[in-house]
Amino acid sequence: MSSWADDPELVATFRAEVDERLASLCEGLLRLEQHPSPRQLVAGLFRDAHTVKGSARMLGLDSVVEVAHRSEDLLGALRDGRMAPRKDLVDVLLVAAEAISRSLPGAEHPIGPDDLPAVVAALDAASAGQSPVVVPRLLSADEDFVEDAARPRGGESIRVSTRRVHDLLDVVGEAELEVRRMALHGRELSALAASQLSWSRTLRDAAATAVAGGRGAVPQSLADAVHALVALGDQLVAATRELAARSEDSQARLGSVRDGAMGLAMVPVRRVAAGFPQLVRELAGAGDTPKDVRLVLSGADVELDTRVLDTVADSLRHLVINAVDHGCETPAERTAVGKPPQATLTVSARAAGSTVVIEVGDDGRGVDEDDLRSAAISRGLLLSDSTLSGPPLLQMMFAPGFSTRAEITQTSGRGVGLDVVRTVVGDLSGTIEVRSERGVGTSFVITLPVTLGVLRCLIARVGTERYAVPVAGVVETIGLTGVERHEVAGVPVLVRNGNTFPLVDLGQVLEAPGDRDPRAAVVVSFNASGEMLGFAVDELEGEMELVVKELGGFIGRLPTVAGATIGGDGGVVLVLDVREIAVRQLASGSSGVDVPARRASDLGFPAPRVGDRPRVLVVEDSLGVRELQRVILEGAGYDVLTAVDGLDGAARLTGLPVDLVLSDVEMPGMDGFTLTRTIRRTRGWEDVPVVIMTSRGDAADQRAGLDAGASAYLLKSEFDQAELIDTVRRLVGR
Repeated sequence: MSSWADDPELVATFRAEVDERLASLCEGLLRLEQHPSPRQLVAGLFRDAHTVKGSARMLGLDSVVEVAHRSEDLLGALRDGRMAPRKDLVDVLLVAAEAISRSLPGAEHPIGPDDLPAVVAALDAASAGQSPVVVPRLLSADEDFVEDAARPRGGESIRVSTRRVHDLLDVVGEAELEVRRMALHGRELSALAASQLSWSRTLRDAAATAVAGGRGAVPQSLADAVHALVALGDQLVAATRELAARSEDSQARLGSVRDGAMGLAMVPVRRVAAGFPQLVRELAGAGDTPKDVRLVLSGADVELDTRVLDTVADSLRHLVINAVDHGCETPAERTAVGKPPQATLTVSARAAGSTVVIEVGDDGRGVDEDDLRSAAISRGLLLSDSTLSGPPLLQMMFAPGFSTRAEITQTSGRGVGLDVVRTVVGDLSGTIEVRSERGVGTSFVITLPVTLGVLRCLIARVGTERYAVPVAGVVETIGLTGVERHEVAGVPVLVRNGNTFPLVDLGQVLEAPGDRDPRAAVVVSFNASGEMLGFAVDELEGEMELVVKELGGFIGRLPTVAGATIGGDGGVVLVLDVREIAVRQLASGSSGVDVPARRASDLGFPAPRVGDRPRVLVVEDSLGVRELQRVILEGAGYDVLTAVDGLDGAARLTGLPVDLVLSDVEMPGMDGFTLTRTIRRTRGWEDVPVVIMTSRGDAADQRAGLDAGASAYLLKSEFDQAELIDTVRRLVGR
């Protein structure tokens, strides 16, 4: 039976990650002896070693796991202060990093057969307190061990950073827009050439008519000029046709380049799913009542843009954890209800046009709607007499901090997970749907765009403006002539296929200029419970694949706008986020839907603060540091919220924005840089100041923080209470 380690592409992916971690580890080790706060630096090195160990375990590289584990032990002793940094300890850790690198599949100079035991022994001796430690010497590539002599040198592939690929896509997108402008100018030139030729022929015919009518001979010079103009007109028309043909050919060639570049940025779903077998095995065996869970993977070769897959990776892991922990029963529980003792967890992916559908499902106990409703009522999300059921009730599971678990375990009960999943999927312009049947099982269905750079969109004209509407999430388009409509509370409501939904004038929502004559509607589904909304537009001009660009740092993100592109006429076309528009309409109560009134808590918003104290969100995984920052900020007059790590911080983004975020960088699940970037692309949070406070003081780290969108970068090693308060007051304004 083949394993994930037999997949060359997967091995290359893991090796790339391990190489990056090892490079970070070696760089930190070389700075360790002279670092002003070595214990803070070691904490990051420990995480690097831990990541290497986890990656090696997924690939079944037991020898690498052993070396990484022993390195963790030594780094843990340095981190906890049980040992002080010494040159010999740094040397043995550097040798261990080299041994790990040369033990990975495909290493250019594989390690010798006796080297790993020697490295393990040296690490054990160092952890036991030996001083100085005898640092082993690894067999060099040109010494006696030449077992890899038959291994081919070089290869047919090279490593290219995803940033370079996406930079290439940006350049190709710019080139496509320029070619589109050229095509527009070509059409204008063609029209001018045709007009010039027409007038030249008219002049020639008029001259001939004058001669035939006996009005005198036309001077030869004028006749020659007329004939030259006609000939020139023919040449201009031919030239413009050639220009149009070359422009069309260039567009096709650039399309091929774009598709090729996109292919470089595509990765298979198995890049994320590879770790699921080990994850399920560990989760099922944990606790006092182990479970027997069989994982079924399908569609692992389906490809996505690496930015999409990497962004959603943690969310998929959350769903797998929830399925094992919440959904799957123990063998005894399954046998008692007539099920086979082994539960089945399925993770599948399939391509669907310009989207990919990923489903995580189990054949477990399903969602108990009574328990879910009671939990929602106890949290104030539903009225005490609520009888809500079905898909709308299942949406309660996505409320921030929601959990039906009364106790906290290693994997459940913290109330962090599904709300983050919904936020991440929504930020990718995707959708998530939950289906559940009591006693049968639960499935989460995520629909994601294949790529973020190119979207298939409907072009809609509203007044004098044209807008692009991504087809993902569009249910149908309809003509408004003769369609059945009613009014509810004075708002038009359409009836289609037994479904009733409100019709909103998109022009009024966007305050579009020009006279209006709505003749069509775009119907969108804007949440997982299937609620729909129709947007009335003046005209639908067709469907196109568009290279979408961000609006840039000068403008920033605009509400309800996902990006922009250049239309065929050379004008800017805004790409609308119709789901955000729909949610805003619903939240404002202006949608015209005859539904029970929703409270702020139903939409995931926290209760309004009391008084006028500015609110600060502190995101820090160290309890001591977090409490210190909280006490300092509260003492300075601020209202302080706290989050225990990056994922917990990201979960708070579904609520009302705070006045400032103070975040660490190195945190489990989501680091501070990623959290900052998430804040910058979250609706309503784009302008919230973010202060990074970390032990990572390199210039490169500071640039990375500022590039991510941080407003200030402070060092824990240079912590000064007055500087922190001054920075917060400067950014908040009070």
